[in-house]
Formats: sequence, C-alpha cells, structure tokens
Amino acid sequence: MVDAKASYSAGRLGGTVNELNLEYSLSTRLEKEALQLPSYLQVDMAHTVMLAEQGVLDGMQAGLILKSLREIEGLGPGELPLDPRLGSLLLQVEAFMEERIGDDTAGRMHTGRSRNDQHEAANRIHMRDGLLEVVEATLRLQDEVLDLADRHHDTLMPGYTHLQHAQPTTLGHYFMRHFYPFERNQQRLEGAFDRANLSSLGGAACSGTTWPLDRRRTAHLLGHGDIVMNSADAGVFTRDHPQESAAVLSILVNDVGRLAGDFYVWSTWEFGLVEVADELADTSSIMPQKKNPDAIERIRGLSGVAVGWLSQILGAQRSATSSDLELVFAPDPALEMIDPSLAVVELMRESLITSSYRTDVMSERANVNWATATNLADNLVRHAGIPFRSAHHVVGRLVRNAVAQGIPPSEVTAAMVDAAAEEAIGRSLDLPEDLVRESLDARAFIEALVTEGSANPGAVRDMVADGRRLQARHRSWYRETARRLEAARAELDAAVDSYIREVE
Repeated sequence: MVDAKASYSAGRLGGTVNELNLEYSLSTRLEKEALQLPSYLQVDMAHTVMLAEQGVLDGMQAGLILKSLREIEGLGPGELPLDPRLGSLLLQVEAFMEERIGDDTAGRMHTGRSRNDQHEAANRIHMRDGLLEVVEATLRLQDEVLDLADRHHDTLMPGYTHLQHAQPTTLGHYFMRHFYPFERNQQRLEGAFDRANLSSLGGAACSGTTWPLDRRRTAHLLGHGDIVMNSADAGVFTRDHPQESAAVLSILVNDVGRLAGDFYVWSTWEFGLVEVADELADTSSIMPQKKNPDAIERIRGLSGVAVGWLSQILGAQRSATSSDLELVFAPDPALEMIDPSLAVVELMRESLITSSYRTDVMSERANVNWATATNLADNLVRHAGIPFRSAHHVVGRLVRNAVAQGIPPSEVTAAMVDAAAEEAIGRSLDLPEDLVRESLDARAFIEALVTEGSANPGAVRDMVADGRRLQARHRSWYRETARRLEAARAELDAAVDSYIREVE
C-alpha cells in the first residue's frame, strides 16, 4: 500500500490505494471517462450557471469556476493532467481548478450533485451527439441510394433468392429494397435520440437533493428535450438508453452490412456485376493481379462486431438498480459504437458513389436461367384457364426438359410448352408463339408488373419520389434538432461569458 494524494475518498478510506486496483480498475475507469471530457465540461458549466442563478453560488465563485472550466476546454487532447489516485474525472477537474482558484471555490462546483447524475448527464450528451452524427451520415447514404435508384429505375438485372436466379428485377428496385430498411433505421435513430436526450442532473445520488436546483434550467442549457423525472431513474444505475442505442446502431450497421455483402459477392469475377473503385481496394503482397474490395471487407467486419454491442451492455447492466461499476469497469461499447457506425455508413456511401455498375452484364443475366418462369406460369393460368398449381407443374416440366436438351429460354416454342403440359397434366394448352416469347422476356415481365412497390420502372420511380418525401421529413427533423442544440450551446456560452466577465 502506498500513500496517495488527497482525494474525495480520503476522509472515509484513509487516502491509500492498492497498486493493483489502481492499475486494473481506477486507471481503466478514468481513461474511459476522459474520452467524454467535452461532455463533462458542458455539464459542469450548465450546473454552475444554474447554481449561480439559484443563489447557491455568488457571482464571484461562479465566475472563477467557469473561467477555470473554460481553460480546461481550451486544452488540447491529453493536456489535462490525470492522476488515477485522485479518483474519477470529476476529481481530476477539481484538482486542476484548485491549483488556480483554490479549493474553497473549486469544491463548490459539485454542490447538489452526485457523481451518479453527473456521469449519466455526460453519458447522455455523448450518446445523443453521436446519434445525431449517425442520423446525418445515414441521410447522405440514403440520398445516394435514391439517386442510384432513380438513375437505374429501368436497368434490368436478375433478382436472387438463395443466391440463385429468381425473377428479373431492376437495379433501381434493388436499391430501393435497401432504402426502406435505412428509412426504418432513421425512425429508430430519432426515437433513440429523443430518449437519450433527457437531463439527469438534479437526481443526485438517488433521492434528489435539499439544494434548490432548477432541473429544467440545466436541461434547457444543455439542449435536452426534458428531464428524467424520477431522481433514482436519473442516475447511471437504472439507465436503459445505452441498450436502446446499441440495438438501434447494431441494426443499422448490419443493414448496411447486408448491402456490402451483396457488393462483396457481385464484385467477384464469377458474378462481375460491380467493380469497386481502385482507391477503395487493396492488392496482395504476393499476387500482383489481385484487387481486393478492402472498404467492403471493412464494413463486413464491423457489422460482425456490432452484433455483440447489445449483449455486452445488457450483460454488464443486469444488476442495473444497484451499481454502474460493472459497465464502467467492463468494456463499454456505448463509448465505442459511434465511430464504427459512422465508418460503416460513410464507407458504404463512398462505395456506392465510386463503384462501376456492369449494366450490360446485369441485363444479359436477367434473360437467362429461366428467371421468367413464373410469368409463363401466370400466363398459362390466364390464357389456358388452368389452376396455378397445374401451371407450376407444366412450367417445371418444361424447364426440366429444356435444360436436359440444352435449350435456353429464348428458344422455347409453344410446341415445347404443349409437350410439357401433356406430360404434367395430360393435355395441351395451345398457347400462341408470341405469348410464349413474351412470357419469357425479362423486359416484358417487369413492364407488365402492376402491384405497388414492384420492379415495374414506373413503380420504382414512385418509390423514389416517396423516398425523397421521407428524406425531406427526416432532414427537417435533423436540422431543427441540430439548431436547438446549437442555440442551447450558444445560450450556455453566453451565460458562462457573463459570469467570467465579472471576475476579469
């Protein structure tokens, strides 16, 4: 055991510290808290301004405290001295301030506050700011998806199920298939933001405080939409917004990862539907011909890691009403989710912009491998009056016979259909030759589609228009939310400046 510098625990615990605990627990905790220093400083400033407005601090005390906080805010990364023996980031800030304004003044900043509500307040600001960044990045990804869908609304390509040719579709329809999950992600992101963007200050340890705090004033200065009403719920012990954010972000990242997974396969020589840009690729250290889709692989890797975010947080917070230290001392994905999420979204957007789309290959593949077989079966129902199940048997036998004889869809005749019908249902169907050819033509198939949301080029353009309307709504939400946060920060800065001027 060694002597330690005086800290908040010296009165009760004697001011000593175990070196192993220092190395493996206290230092780890402090390093993670330091990542959120800007959020902590916002919380300290808002709390100090409110204390002065409520008469708990006088103008001189508030001005000196706020001037010291501004000095810390102006430090570069890693410039704030950190000594784990002192304790949490709260005590690191106080120690810095004590050297400049004395302990009598510096120690007053924490009046009416616990580390529980202070730490949670910083967590919420850190998370809500990160979520807003992800909202904006996802909006830009969606814009690119919509532009591509519009540009390729009638570009033929094969659709796939089970990684096998299914029905013809268009590249535009494919992109809109990814737009709508991203749209639902935006809804989830906005909801998660609103529930993270609540003020915990004033909850104190768990029961509230006897000091006359104005909880709604600090919420306003920090740009929060409301307060966490119950004082115990306001602390770090019972929070659930990190779990929600982890769920929302992991869904988003995995949705983007699914799009990247298609590009990963499509960029192979065997598929040849997409070529990733050279600047987003890598090569082999031994094989000079290689062009590896580096950015796409990065997305896929991060989307795999994201699967564990929610389970990590849920596991660490399983005893949520008693302590926050399991999450504090465990790996905290809540501090590490934003950057990977932004990386995935931004890399995917750049991949969409810079990739080359082999539309000639796509169109050729749309007309092979019997992708229009369902259309022929539907036309048998319409023109021959047989049940769909019977039509399914007839076309299945036709495909089997043609494949055995090496005959492609483009060379199928009405006689071949009749032969298959005789085998499958015991009678011929007498379809016109032009109807057989039209039924097996990919372009004719997609133009004949009539359902809302289909691959018909007109329906694709309708979806693009719908997507742009949805985008406008989300962008309006984003701009208004960002404006409110900027206005709150400006009001906080103005209040801080007014108190600082009193002591200069």
